[in-house]
Amino acid sequence: MDNALNYKIRSYNSLIHVEFKGRDCIEMEYEFYSPSKLAMGTARGQITADEGVETVTVFTGELIDDFGTVKLTGSLPAGPAEDNTTIQVLSPGTGVRVTPNPKSGTDTYRMYIFAPTPDKRYRSNFGLVSDTVGAGAANAAPDAKLGDLRGFSLFREDRIVAAEVDKWHDEFRARNKVAAIAEAGPDGKPVVHRLK
Repeated sequence: MDNALNYKIRSYNSLIHVEFKGRDCIEMEYEFYSPSKLAMGTARGQITADEGVETVTVFTGELIDDFGTVKLTGSLPAGPAEDNTTIQVLSPGTGVRVTPNPKSGTDTYRMYIFAPTPDKRYRSNFGLVSDTVGAGAANAAPDAKLGDLRGFSLFREDRIVAAEVDKWHDEFRARNKVAAIAEAGPDGKPVVHRLK
């Protein structure tokens, strides 16, 4: 939703895989967008109006304390919006992911996460005005002040077993008419290529 709580994207599908190796964390996120203005822009001219796009993002991080706090250390494709992001445990089954703007001290994103059962997770993400340029100003109202709402997203997620990942990946590609993938190139910058 935008800053007036109007729908921008009603829904999309995603697969998220999180893995820890010692204190290092890798999160791979696959998002599947159906035909839309967003899909067209993300695909950079590689799809038609009746085709969708898949995005692949890899976040890396590390545990920085004994309470479960993860500090993100990178993302591919490279993006400044994740700088200084931490994920903190608030209570059993509840956490918060915060992306502060170091210049203004106001959060660019604040995401609340809770898992009422081991197989269900819900997330609410608030995009906040944290700057006059860049990610912290994207989609802000012309008269916006620091801390004003830029957008809001709500997610519901189900845990799946590893053996079902390929099945759901194929299902989400078909459901969203995916014809191209946007992911990191060798230099870490986004590249788009059509599926064969």
